[in-house]
Amino acid sequence: MADVTRKPLASLQDEHLAASRAVENWLYANCSDVTAVSREEVQHIRRGLVGGWRVPLEVASGARYIEILIPAAFPFRPPLIRLVETVDDVSWPHRERDDVLCLVPETASFDPADPVGGVVNLLNMTIELSRKVAADEADAEFRSEVLSYWTHRIPADRTPIYSIVDPHPRSRAIRVWTGSSSRVIADESEALDIWLGNRYPGLGSVKQDVGAVIWIGEALTPAEFPITGLDVWQLAVLAGAGGLLAAAATAARGDLVVGLGMDTANGTAIAGLVVPRPPRRQGRDMVNDGFRPGRTPHWLAAKRFFGATPVIRHEIKRVDHAWVHGRDHDSRANDLRSKTVVVVGCGSVGAPAAISLAQAGVGKLIFVDPDSLNPSNISRHPLGAQYLGQAKAEALADKLKRDLPHIVVRPLVGRIEELLLTVGDLLSNVDLVVTATGDWGAEVMLDAWHTSSGRPIPVVYGWTEAHACAGHAVAILGEGAAFREGFDPTGLPALPVTEWTATTQLQEPACGAVYQPYGPVELQGTISVVAELALDVLLGEVSISTHRVWAGREKRLLQMGGAWSRQWLREAGGRSDGGFLLERRWAAPIGSKALAA
Repeated sequence: MADVTRKPLASLQDEHLAASRAVENWLYANCSDVTAVSREEVQHIRRGLVGGWRVPLEVASGARYIEILIPAAFPFRPPLIRLVETVDDVSWPHRERDDVLCLVPETASFDPADPVGGVVNLLNMTIELSRKVAADEADAEFRSEVLSYWTHRIPADRTPIYSIVDPHPRSRAIRVWTGSSSRVIADESEALDIWLGNRYPGLGSVKQDVGAVIWIGEALTPAEFPITGLDVWQLAVLAGAGGLLAAAATAARGDLVVGLGMDTANGTAIAGLVVPRPPRRQGRDMVNDGFRPGRTPHWLAAKRFFGATPVIRHEIKRVDHAWVHGRDHDSRANDLRSKTVVVVGCGSVGAPAAISLAQAGVGKLIFVDPDSLNPSNISRHPLGAQYLGQAKAEALADKLKRDLPHIVVRPLVGRIEELLLTVGDLLSNVDLVVTATGDWGAEVMLDAWHTSSGRPIPVVYGWTEAHACAGHAVAILGEGAAFREGFDPTGLPALPVTEWTATTQLQEPACGAVYQPYGPVELQGTISVVAELALDVLLGEVSISTHRVWAGREKRLLQMGGAWSRQWLREAGGRSDGGFLLERRWAAPIGSKALAA
């Protein structure tokens, strides 16, 4: 093992002081009017800063003062460049709320061994940025990062808007819910009700209002941001959505929530704002005054609603499927959104595998399990003590609904064999079954149904060997061997990975309460191989019955008193180190090297 010597703290402090002095000496030698900035002066700017210097810098528009601010971790973290004089929102791009310039990713290459060279590089970047500003070449930078500038100067306590609106480039009416501490917008009333019901169980019926998404195309620069309701109206008219916005204003009961959809070089951006409803006068609604509710001519409602009153900018936090699962850039997530997966067995393998599938983007999950969560389960189960005593299927569904409110989850408490006999449509119109029961009888019955019905959908079986020293995932598809073909009639596998001379099960001081003593760390390999095979099947990357085997590290196997089986050593080509994955055709002859197609 390599001799790793931890650097003493005093040495790190000395390095920080030496780097700071080197930069300071360079500044005094090359700049005029250098002023030290104290720790007290910088603490209110950003956490972790310990000082710096204020210097004049010759930029394209003339000399201006900047601050070079040093973090405690300098020179291992780069300094920050801050504009001293207040600069309005429409001049400098890459400027954050505290007037610090965002100069990444170049600063990621800051060399701790050359702090002076790193500072010079940052100053040169600042000068180049000023040149773009002076030459009116900054618009592209503003447009590509429009949301950063949209949220400048928004107070931290302003109510956020959470959006499950699909990022389709079209203007449309939307639905709005306003709670005590947040707003949520959606394309449809039903989708909004489902999301709120999942995220806030017990909320009950909610009142929805009308809003609008106006797709304006090219992103705005800060100089083009709407200031008044009239500005918003004019943007809508230019986008061909004036009628839509007028109809929303007529139907809205209160303030009007508007999302401005924009296209940028970095993807879709939706900026949020609220157009305040004109205040009532002498109890009269100044939008629909003189008309019955909903009968005000749209042109008149728009004229009354969108005037000189300032609009209120809001940050929209996207929580829609496309953003949560890949930030609009994972093509697989869109495919998985339409998939339905049945997970049989919500134990220490099935439950985390189900969570992985949900996090990957599977749109609908059905959980089947007869058991409740016990205290002995929670050390290697994603459900914690708050779910003790609850049915695992229902508790796991509750957790996922809260964590990912946009997905659909249905729990069924019972055994799969009972449900196959009593719930005729359980496996109708689903895309995949994942079973991790570790119950030979249940899985044989599932395989019998699967075979007799012509294998209409794929089934993935997952299980661990003793002490989780090895794990298996088997996908049974229309082509290839059936599940039972890889076992003898009693359920012993044709390809065991490990073998043991002593019993591998322990028993609690209760009748029939036996268990395998292993922890969550050893289990990760099996969970990963099961979840990954399930995703590959859903995405069409597996075309024949396939077997993936995870072999844990040999050291762990030997510590627990086991050994590699002769069948495994033959199939693995003699590899005894462990810690690897092997893929093969399911039920292929041992040693045939018949890898999956």
